[in-house]
Amino acid sequence: MHVPQQRDRSVMFLLNSLNVGGSERKTVRLANALAAGEHRVVLGYLGSPETLLSEVHPAVAAVNLQRRGKFSMRALRRLAAILSERNVTTLVAMNLYPALYAVAAGWLCRNLSVRVAACVNTTDFATRKEQQQMLIYRHVLRRADVVVFGAECQRRLWCSRYGLDDSSDRATVLYNGVDTAEFARAGVAPAALGQPAGQVMLGTVGALRIEKAQVDLVRAVHELTARGVDVGAVIVGDGPARGLIEREIQRLGAAGRVHLVGTAQDVRPYLAAMDIFVLPSVAVETFSNAALEAMAMSCPVVAARVGGMDEMLQFGGGMTYPPGDVKSLCELLMPLATNPDARRELGAQAREAAERHFSFRRMLSDFEERVLHAPTAR
Repeated sequence: MHVPQQRDRSVMFLLNSLNVGGSERKTVRLANALAAGEHRVVLGYLGSPETLLSEVHPAVAAVNLQRRGKFSMRALRRLAAILSERNVTTLVAMNLYPALYAVAAGWLCRNLSVRVAACVNTTDFATRKEQQQMLIYRHVLRRADVVVFGAECQRRLWCSRYGLDDSSDRATVLYNGVDTAEFARAGVAPAALGQPAGQVMLGTVGALRIEKAQVDLVRAVHELTARGVDVGAVIVGDGPARGLIEREIQRLGAAGRVHLVGTAQDVRPYLAAMDIFVLPSVAVETFSNAALEAMAMSCPVVAARVGGMDEMLQFGGGMTYPPGDVKSLCELLMPLATNPDARRELGAQAREAAERHFSFRRMLSDFEERVLHAPTAR
């Protein structure tokens, strides 16, 4: 095999860490699939934790760049050395901080013509500090060869807000995809939560952070119970907002109904235990992997109208409500919680949408076409 042909199959992903999260799991799956398809793949991450390292395929070269401090020149030099040593042709940064290193390393290795792709996972920021950081990151994104967005609404918003080139070769949309063979309700035993027979189980999956607004799900359980509907909830994940959620559970007397189960390596048993999946996030989300996995597991989805959730649900399978509006959330949940046939119908639509439009196979094909094999625009 001559060198140009070999280089066309060389890709490196760059992450903050291999911590458990939607973007990290998606990246590991992409890397594994590309390596299985005979691409040469490097999975670089700026530092610990390395929780997902055991899930990386042996054919993927995993490299901890051992970042120190706010910006690590040592990590940058090591990244540039890897690009050169491994003859990498495409460097894919997953989110903004890795994009800073990717663009800088691409400049250091400009004689190699490394194509730099920056994947953006956030639509609206949760804090003023994050908004201010875009004064720097907008210039980083302008220097990437292509910016990969998770939804069309996000692409339009960011190109307009931050002055990015909106041409198709510089700004593209790549919807997340789910492995519909792995995430299928048949054959998955529901997690034992100890709820009474007949209780309708709501649920969500995600890091426990303020912007994920799991407290709204707790409040919805309280409100529906007050209306005479027997519902419970399971919240999968952990994080800094756990204490806030626990206090809200206690304040509302929902301790017997809301289950905080922590982080789970395999979320499928919990999804199989859910009758309705709720995504209550008020910011950050663009195209929720957790919601996609729920759809593949035939869960009807009720989601806050953030990021690309309307795009995800355009083919059926769920409904959206104004972020932070618990009353509207309850109005959507009421007819589903009281009607098993409506849940089954919406769940079947969700599964069909995942299979037809948001499969992992389709995402992989789009990634190869739009990111790996697209011409470099410099």
